[in-house]
Amino acid sequence: MDQYLTKTNCINCKRSSTCFTQRIDYCKDFFFLEKAHINFKKGETIIKEGTFVSSIYFVLEGLVKVYLEGPNKNVIIKIIKSNDFLGLTSLFGDNTYYFSATALSDTTICSIDLDVIKRLLSENCKFTQEIVKWYCGNYNLMFTKCFNLGQKQLNGKLASILLYLNEDKFKSENIYSHLTRKDLAELSGMAPESVARILSKFNDDKIIKLKGKKVEILNMELLKSIDKNG
Repeated sequence: MDQYLTKTNCINCKRSSTCFTQRIDYCKDFFFLEKAHINFKKGETIIKEGTFVSSIYFVLEGLVKVYLEGPNKNVIIKIIKSNDFLGLTSLFGDNTYYFSATALSDTTICSIDLDVIKRLLSENCKFTQEIVKWYCGNYNLMFTKCFNLGQKQLNGKLASILLYLNEDKFKSENIYSHLTRKDLAELSGMAPESVARILSKFNDDKIIKLKGKKVEILNMELLKSIDKNG
């Protein structure tokens, strides 16, 4: 069990230098509270849609896909990496998770008691500001996702996802090595066969270059135009 779970506090945590705690005022009680570090292997479920919320998760290391489960296929809402939260949307209101989360790579998360996070929000203005920023960023992402799924044609949907995966936050992660064509389909709301066909077309048109699983963007302006025009 020790290889999957360790217990520590923020004072003794070896990853504290990159944690969100560096961006808040010092809260002695919070820093000394015991937290659980849990290791997940690639492919393991971290959160299951419909389960009760007891903790908020902070990703210390790894990649995680956050998705909605459907009767026939899933829709991946976003991919998160280290230094991001899981479960904040369930902080208030209903006490169940409305999404699932699975490790795309070996991942370590810090599990923090739900009530502890709520208390920190009420006591620390700077931390509250950080969480508001997080919510705003995620709402913008949700609006974009809804528009892409509901309004864009297939070419535009895939172009949007390729631009999303080309963002700076993913460039150090070799992101495509962790994703299958099925993942790309679930990110874009398309069938895997459509993803394969459009990737091949983009490759033939010299918009991208396919190297195994990797996708290299060759014509950024044209890809942005396809994304914009849908």
